[in-house]
Amino acid sequence: MTTLIAPQPMLARRQLRLAAVAALEAIAGLTVESPGDWNTPASKLPSALVRVSGDHKEGAGSQEPEFTTSVDLEVLLRVQGLTAEATQDAIEALGYSVEQALFTDYSVVGMLNRFSSIETEIEITSEGREHLGRASMRVTGELFESFDPTEAAPLPTTWPVAAPATVPLDSVGVHADLTNIYDPSGTYAPSPDAPPYTPTPAPRTSGPDGRDEGALDLQLPQ
Repeated sequence: MTTLIAPQPMLARRQLRLAAVAALEAIAGLTVESPGDWNTPASKLPSALVRVSGDHKEGAGSQEPEFTTSVDLEVLLRVQGLTAEATQDAIEALGYSVEQALFTDYSVVGMLNRFSSIETEIEITSEGREHLGRASMRVTGELFESFDPTEAAPLPTTWPVAAPATVPLDSVGVHADLTNIYDPSGTYAPSPDAPPYTPTPAPRTSGPDGRDEGALDLQLPQ
């Protein structure tokens, strides 16, 4: 998924954190806190605590204050289960939901040049009759960041950005009305499946004349 996200009047690390929080809040039943106190009561499990531990700015090679910025996003996941096996399954299922949410989110993916690295550590412990599962994720994202005192800061906008509506692709057509193959005098209506165009009027010494010399129509999914 590639998109273009307009600059926001905030630091890159804050921008990524807010986008990540919004993405995770879409997961049903998950308590999301940022930064969170990192001691979540059992009544709020499963939970995700989100914070940015730091960033690293690498100069872009010019005198201008332009950087390739790497942001370290930390996500701490916690679940609870009756057995070690159930807790292991629960933390892995939650991890899948979290990664699916982050790595397909319109704003998260759209603002980054790339995901530089993802590190995850999982731990299962027991306290009395309950087992606790913990997954600590560190997601490093890379993006461009610049600071220009001669330009006005962009106006505040809604952030994160709502993904635009998509239309399912249900057919693909290729239509060829050639210029060097033509009827000099006939009048034809172009195929309704072809992109709109105006045939050369008769009498003509070259095409297109409104006919398909070749066509390919695919109905999806195949």
